[in-house]
Amino acid sequence: MIIFYWVHLALSFLASVLRFGEGAPAKSATQNQPITLYEFEGCPYCRIAREAVSQSGAIVLVRPCPKGGKRFRPSVSELGGKAQFPYMIDPNTDMRIYESGDIAAYLHNTYGGRRSWLRFLGPINQILSQFGVLFRLAAGTLKRASAPPEQPLEFFGAERDPRARLVKELLCEMEIEYLWRSDSDGSPLLIDPNNGERISGARAIRAYLKKTYRP
Repeated sequence: MIIFYWVHLALSFLASVLRFGEGAPAKSATQNQPITLYEFEGCPYCRIAREAVSQSGAIVLVRPCPKGGKRFRPSVSELGGKAQFPYMIDPNTDMRIYESGDIAAYLHNTYGGRRSWLRFLGPINQILSQFGVLFRLAAGTLKRASAPPEQPLEFFGAERDPRARLVKELLCEMEIEYLWRSDSDGSPLLIDPNNGERISGARAIRAYLKKTYRP
């Protein structure tokens, strides 16, 4: 199991390299309510939106929508009219946006932060993101059985951090809703308000999620 973890961490590192380290942490944005983001880790378009979230410093309530998921995925069609990801709702401005490029531009214009220079590459940007998914062997794409917590978890970790990615992939597969704070480039941190647990480090967090929220 230890070898398995380190192999995946190495592949996650390569995925970050392929994206040239985009998704760096930024100072937390000023906002009254969290933005809601419907997405799944194995989607190359969602990756571009998540990088923009991280670089804006916006606090986001992530509702994972892996393929086969039933908790949040059907809501996107009901709310926006089509099953397309990512889908973002900002209750602070009443904005609802689908396209990753539009989401990135909106976050930059509304909450600040650096915009990705990869957007100037056009389709190549999406191709690089797709290769990032391939490096991760489609982790964060398909749902796995889980028992959801009553309250959303809270997770600290930047999008570019390979360790944080391993945690977010599992949260996605388990369809566990979480408040994402990307303003930290240190060791990933998970806070569970359901039982007061505070766990640091990707391996420890993944072990905790499997132990606590498996059915």
